[in-house]
Amino acid sequence: MNANTLLADPTSIEIEKFVSHDDEITIVVRSIQPMAHCPRCHQPSCSLKTRYLRRIADLPWHGIAVGLQLLTRKFRCRNELCQQKVFCERLPTVVAPFARRTVRLSKVIELLAFALGARPGVRATAKLAFPIGKDTCLRIMRRSTPARADSTVAALGVDDFAFRKGCTYGTILVDLEQHQPIDLLPDRTADTLAHWLKAHSEIEIFSRDRSPAYADAARRGAPHAAQVADRWHLLKNLGELVERYFVRHHQLLTKAAIAVRAEHVAEQSEVELPVGAKATNLSYPEKPVTARRQQLFDAIKELQSQDKSLRRIARELKVARNTVRRYISCETAPPHAAGAGRPSSVLPFAGYLQQRWRAGEHIAFRLWQEITAQGFAGEVDAVQRFVRGWRKTRVGQVACPVTTRGLSPRRAAKLLLRRDAAGKEWEQTYLSKLCQISPPVKVLQQLGHDFQSMVKERRADLFDDWLKRVAASRIEDLQNWAQGLLADEAAVRNALSSVWSNGQVEGQVNRLKMIKRQMYGRA
Repeated sequence: MNANTLLADPTSIEIEKFVSHDDEITIVVRSIQPMAHCPRCHQPSCSLKTRYLRRIADLPWHGIAVGLQLLTRKFRCRNELCQQKVFCERLPTVVAPFARRTVRLSKVIELLAFALGARPGVRATAKLAFPIGKDTCLRIMRRSTPARADSTVAALGVDDFAFRKGCTYGTILVDLEQHQPIDLLPDRTADTLAHWLKAHSEIEIFSRDRSPAYADAARRGAPHAAQVADRWHLLKNLGELVERYFVRHHQLLTKAAIAVRAEHVAEQSEVELPVGAKATNLSYPEKPVTARRQQLFDAIKELQSQDKSLRRIARELKVARNTVRRYISCETAPPHAAGAGRPSSVLPFAGYLQQRWRAGEHIAFRLWQEITAQGFAGEVDAVQRFVRGWRKTRVGQVACPVTTRGLSPRRAAKLLLRRDAAGKEWEQTYLSKLCQISPPVKVLQQLGHDFQSMVKERRADLFDDWLKRVAASRIEDLQNWAQGLLADEAAVRNALSSVWSNGQVEGQVNRLKMIKRQMYGRA
C-alpha cells in the first residue's frame, strides 16, 4: 500500500512515520519540493537556510482526529534587488501560509458553515472529530464571501425592513440595474440615507415608496436624481382611500345589502305560495353599536373638542392612533365590520325546492340528489343549511332563503375598484345597488378605475385631466389624497411614465426576511 495517497498532495510532501495516540493520529511529513519561490519577487531559490516544524490539523480518519507534523524549510532569496531576504516555502495545495488547518479541512468546514450555520456547524464538527468555535466558523464564512466590487450605481431602489418588527427598522439599498442589494443602513431616517447618497453622486434614478423621510433624503443627498414613486404603493393608497370612504359612510353598505335582499325576496315571491302563507320579514337589521364602542366614540369626540392631538387622545384612551383617526372622521359610531356573507349557492334552485317542500319532500338528501341532476355542484350540507329554517316555520310558510349581508369597508373597496366584470352575480348586484343609492360612489369608482389605468398603462399625459375631474367630484377623501399626490408630483409623474419600479426592492426585503429567519439560533 502506498501511504502517500492519504496525503493532500503527494507531489509536495511525503510521510516519514505515523504516531498513534488514544484519541489522535499524528503523521510526520516533510516537504519534497526541490526549490521554492520567493513570495515577493517570485524568483526560485535552492539556498536552504533552516528547517522548522509546523503542526497542522487534517481530515479525520473514521472519527479519529488526525494532525500533521510538517517539517518545512526556509530559503534565502538570492535576488539582490528583493527586500525579502529569507522566506518560508509555500505549499499551496497542502496548507495556506500561517494556517493551522490543511486546505481540504478548511473547505469541509466552510461547506458545513454555509450549509448549517455557526452554532449547528460547531456541533457537527465536534461529532466529526475536528471541533472548532463558532467565532472561527463565522470568520471562515466572512473570508469566503467575495467582496462586492465597487461600481457606480445609476438606478437605486430603497425600502425599509424590520430588524425587530415594531421596534427597530433599517433601510435596504438595491441596485436596480444589477438586481443586487448593495448596502444596509442601521435606521430609516432621512439623515442617514442623505449622508450615504452624498457619497454616491452618480445616482440618476431614485426609486422609493411614498415615505416622506426617503423623499427628504433624496432631495438633500441626491437633488439631481429623478425620484420615482412606487406604483404598487400608489394603487395600495388608492384602495386605502376607498376603504376610509366606506368607513365614514358605512350606512351605504347596509342600505345596499337591504336592497339586494329585497330584490332576491321579490324574485322568490313570484313562486305561488299556499293560501294563508305570510311573507317573512324583509328588513336587514344593522348590527347594533355596542355600548363600549359608543362610549369610546363619545370620549374621542369630547377630547377632540378640547383641541387635543391624535397622539394625546390615543395615549389617554389607550387605543391606536388609527382608531382615533377613523372615529374622528365618522359622524356616528361605526358599527362592527360585517361578516363576509353572500347568497347561498342553492339560491338558483330555491323555487324548485319550495315546490318540492310543499309537495311533502322534506328529506334534504333527496332534494340534493334532485337538484344535482339539474346542475347543482354543491354538497348536501348546503341544501341542509338552506332548508333548516323551513323546518322551524309554521305549516304553510316558507322562510326567506336570502342571507345577503352588508360587506365590510375593505371588501367593498376591493369590489368597487375591481376592473374585470367576471365577478359573481350577487357581487355585481350589490355594486349596482350601492352606486344607485349613492351617486358619489359611482364617481369614485370611475375615478379609481381611471387612475388604475394611468398607472398600469403609464399614461402620465392623463394625470392633469384626472386631477381636474377629482377637483370637480366634491369627494373630500379623494380630493385630500390628490393634494398629497401633488405634494409629491414629480415622483408620481415619473411613476406614471418611467419603467423603474420598487418591485424588486420589495422582493429583496422578502429575501432578507427569509435569510434572517433562517439564521435564528445559528450564529
